[in-house]
Amino acid sequence: MFENLSKEEKENKFQELIIFAEKIRNNSLRNACINILKDYKDKLFVRGAGHDGIENIKCNRTHQCFDGGLLDHILNVTKNSYNIGLVYKENVDMDLIIFGAILHDIGKVKIFDEWNEKEDIKSNLNYSYLLVDHIYIGERIIEEYLDKEEISEELKYQALHIIATHMDTMDKHMAEAYIVSYADSIDADIENIISYPRNNMNPILKRYMYKSENNIDK
Repeated sequence: MFENLSKEEKENKFQELIIFAEKIRNNSLRNACINILKDYKDKLFVRGAGHDGIENIKCNRTHQCFDGGLLDHILNVTKNSYNIGLVYKENVDMDLIIFGAILHDIGKVKIFDEWNEKEDIKSNLNYSYLLVDHIYIGERIIEEYLDKEEISEELKYQALHIIATHMDTMDKHMAEAYIVSYADSIDADIENIISYPRNNMNPILKRYMYKSENNIDK
């Protein structure tokens, strides 16, 4: 089951993201990434990566639907993207991969309302922002920060291309975009499987249907 993150866990995950951001060698990309993280820190701390609106009715929730889930998801995607990128490091731009992974879901700080433990629907969708979705909002946020930096038009739009294509809303033209998109899907799918509700106890067979018999603690 999903569990809310403590304040300490949130802070630790945020600092891990800062460490990844500091690996970006391009000054403009690094500055923009770190400034966005710091300026949106409070919002990142109180949002899930998914929501439990319509899904709640179907006894299902989207991935990392818990307090601090957005931070958890972003860090997982960043780790996945970074490790995949290292396999192809001779042919890809690691700066763009790290930048795109960290900021791919930054638009969700406006798509989702703050986590509210007192409400039946704890991670609700903000209807106004939902009309344009988190990809559009994320691009707007990132472009605003990149425009404050000394960055070429080409590099700027390469960075934005990763954000724009991470949900398969348009064709990808860069290996870096594929890496971030797949890393995003991997985390979302795996988190759903290991968390809720597909790993629930089967009442007839009295066993977890999708749980390995191997003892992972050994």
